[in-house]
Amino acid sequence: MFFGGAMATNSRIAIVLSFLLLIPLLATPVSAKVAVEIDEPFWIEDYDLGLIGMGVGGSSGQKVIVVGEDGFSRVLDGVNPRDQITLPVTTDEALRTVSWHPRGNTALIAGDEGVFMRYAQEDHSLTTADNAGILTGIDIHAVSWNTAGSHAYLGGEGGWIWAYHEGEGGNAIFEPISDTKNSIISGIDCHPEISLCVVTTIDDGIAILDSRTNHSLYWIGGEGKRWHSVSCADPLQDTCIAVASELTIGLIGINTNQPKNSIIMTRVVSDSTGELTHVHARGPGESLIVMTPFEVIAWDHTDDEAYEWIEYQDVLNESSTLAGDSLIGSWGTIDNEDVGFLVTSQGGIVPFHPSKLSNEWTDTMVSYLVGAMVIIAVPGVILGLIFMNSTTMQSWYYNRRAAKIEAKENARIAAEKAAKKELRARKNR
Repeated sequence: MFFGGAMATNSRIAIVLSFLLLIPLLATPVSAKVAVEIDEPFWIEDYDLGLIGMGVGGSSGQKVIVVGEDGFSRVLDGVNPRDQITLPVTTDEALRTVSWHPRGNTALIAGDEGVFMRYAQEDHSLTTADNAGILTGIDIHAVSWNTAGSHAYLGGEGGWIWAYHEGEGGNAIFEPISDTKNSIISGIDCHPEISLCVVTTIDDGIAILDSRTNHSLYWIGGEGKRWHSVSCADPLQDTCIAVASELTIGLIGINTNQPKNSIIMTRVVSDSTGELTHVHARGPGESLIVMTPFEVIAWDHTDDEAYEWIEYQDVLNESSTLAGDSLIGSWGTIDNEDVGFLVTSQGGIVPFHPSKLSNEWTDTMVSYLVGAMVIIAVPGVILGLIFMNSTTMQSWYYNRRAAKIEAKENARIAAEKAAKKELRARKNR
C-alpha cells in the first residue's frame, strides 16, 4: 500500500509553505511490514449489537464507552475490556457518538432524534440534558468537548452545529452556531492544546471552529469529498487528520493566529479497494485509519509516512467470523499504544500486540535509535529556537523551500508531458 497525489486545496502560497514547515509532504515512504498481530476475538454479547461509535477517556484509569443501535451503551475497561459495566437503556434510538470531558469524570453521548445524554463515571448514570428539546428530530452524528472543557460542540443532519455548556443551576444551554451550511455534520474534534476544533461534512467540505471568538466558524475548503471522520488528538502538532470518500486522507494545518487561513492538503490511498471510515489517535504523532472491509493503516504525522497496521488477510486467518464484520474504531492502552483492541460493529473486541518481526527489530535497534535521538534532539531544539526568532532565517527558508517545490512540480509536469507525448508517438507508429 502506498500514497500519492498530494494536492493543496487552498491557493494561499505563504500559508502552504508555513504548513510544509510543520508537515513535510514531499515524500511518503511506506513500510512493507505489518505493525501488529491480532489475537482471538471475543464478543460483548452473543448477538449483533450494531455498534456505531466509541469514546476513550475516564478519570480513574482508561475507560471506553461503546454505543450503537437501540440505545445500547456499555463501559469497557481500557486494559481489560472483558471488565464491563452495562449502562441503563433510556432510549430505543441509535446512539452514534461519544465525547469524554477533558477531566474524565463525565461523557456526552448523542444519537438519533436529538438524543443527548450525560454519563457520570461516579455512579454510571445516564441523564438527559435539560433543554435538549431544541435537538428533537435531528440525528446527531458528532460531539466533542473543547480543550478547556467549557463548551462541547455537536452537529448532525441539516448542517446544524450547537455549542453546549451548563449554565447556572446545571441547566443545559444550547447556542446555534452561525455560518453553517446544509449537509450532515459527519465529525467534530477539538484539539487538546488549542482552542480550535475541526468540523467535517458530507458535502460542504471542512471548517474550523474557534472557541476563543464566540464560536466563529471558518470554511477552509475540501468540497467535492464526502468527509467521514476527523481526529485532532495529537497534542504535539497543530494539525488534524480527516478521511473521506475516494480513499482520501486530508491533512489539516491549523493556523492558530488566523484560523480562516488554515489549509487542507490531501493524499490518496492508491493501492486499495476498500473505503476509509474512521480515524483515531494511536499515540503522539500517529493516527490509525480504519478501512472497510476490515483493515487498518497507520499515519505518521511527523515523518509523513504511512504503513500497514493490520491486514485483511490476517483477520481472515484469525477468525472467519470477523470476515463479515466491520470496524468502528480502536484504542491503544495507556502504558503501551502498541497493545490494544479493535472494536467491530457486531460487538467483537479484537486484541492486538506488536508482531514478532517488530519486536526483533526493536530489540536490535533501540539502543542506536535512543543515541541518535539524543544527538539530534539537542542541536535541533537550539536551531529551532534561533529559527523561530529570526525573520531573516524564516524568509530564507520559505524562499528556498518554495523554489524546491516549484522545481519538483515543474519536473513532474515535464515528465508527465513527455510520457504522454511518447505514448501518442507509439500509437501513431
